[in-house]
Amino acid sequence: MIKKIVLLMLLAGFVAIASDALSQSTSSGPALTNPATPGSTSSPSTSKPSPSAPAKDVSKDSTSSKTTTSGKDAASTKTTPTSSVVAPSAPSSRMLTVERALITLFKDTKVPATEAGMLMGPHPVEEGSSVEKDELVAQIDNRATLAKQKITEAEYLAEKARSENEAELEVAEAAIKVSEQEYQMNLDIQRTNRAAVSESQIRKDKFNLEKSHAQKKQAVNEKHISALNANAKYAQYEAASIELDLRQVKAPFKGEVVEIMKKPGDWVTVGEPIMHIVGLDKVRVKGFVFASGDDAALPGEVIGKKVKITVEGLGGKKSSVDGVIGFASPYIEGVGSTRQFRVWAEVDNDKITDPATGQVSWKLQPGTVATMTIDLTPTKPAAAGKTQAFKPVTGDDKANTKKKSREF
Repeated sequence: MIKKIVLLMLLAGFVAIASDALSQSTSSGPALTNPATPGSTSSPSTSKPSPSAPAKDVSKDSTSSKTTTSGKDAASTKTTPTSSVVAPSAPSSRMLTVERALITLFKDTKVPATEAGMLMGPHPVEEGSSVEKDELVAQIDNRATLAKQKITEAEYLAEKARSENEAELEVAEAAIKVSEQEYQMNLDIQRTNRAAVSESQIRKDKFNLEKSHAQKKQAVNEKHISALNANAKYAQYEAASIELDLRQVKAPFKGEVVEIMKKPGDWVTVGEPIMHIVGLDKVRVKGFVFASGDDAALPGEVIGKKVKITVEGLGGKKSSVDGVIGFASPYIEGVGSTRQFRVWAEVDNDKITDPATGQVSWKLQPGTVATMTIDLTPTKPAAAGKTQAFKPVTGDDKANTKKKSREF
């Protein structure tokens, strides 16, 4: 009985909920119907098409895409990483200025006398003269040396002729033939008639034959000794020629004569300077570079770098030449902020002509103070070769590649 009452109460509650839901559905207005459903009718407001493009079914497209990838591409896609090339950045320029650099000479020689004697004159050159390398600039008395050279030359030629003489050797060879024939003839006569030729005669003939052989050896030996004497005389001739050459004072390099210290008629000893010659076609510019501080560098950063040498002439006119740092001392001098090292550069010097006076002078004068501007800009790295970029290879690309290979 109780169960029936409970069931009736549940049934009444369910009927009340259903009637409430039905009443709410009726009060909300007519429902839109799907125009794709056949046999359905709709009001004019609901059947008007939307101006926008119909939306795709996302779930359907995504499902189709997944199916295609998993079925075709997933098995055949081969992906490799794509490389990228990063262009190198341009190196930043850096200039190092060295103030109060000094222009100096490195071709600077006081030409010495290489032999003792009196200077013969006049000198072939004067102060201010330009000279070439190995040009004669002074002459030391060489008369005795010249005579010695002539004597040794004659002795050499005499010994050489004696060593080339074949007369004594030919006489010795002829004597051997005669002695051998006489000795053999007497032996044959003695065999037929022993009493016809005595034993003493046979001994004399044998002695004459041996003497002829010894004379031939002596002739060969004399030729060899004459050849050795000829070589010795030639060595003496060369020594005289060297001594004669040393008495001719020559310029060691191309330059200019700036001072003559000994005049013709003066006596000079070995090593005594005769004249002063300098080379101005190439000069050396020396300076010091700080190794600490803001405007500093190290020897390894400076060596081999391009440098511009600037000098200021009369009237404030500046001129400059280009060169390369040829030396940077590995020894750093000083302490603290004054630490520095020595550098120098060899630069070619040029001649300039004054338009007003027409005088010719050198652009860089030794002893002048100059400014060195060293280019410390790092060298630009060499351009890398073309880098190939790879892209993923799909199954379609693989099929196209096989198709092209079959066509060939």
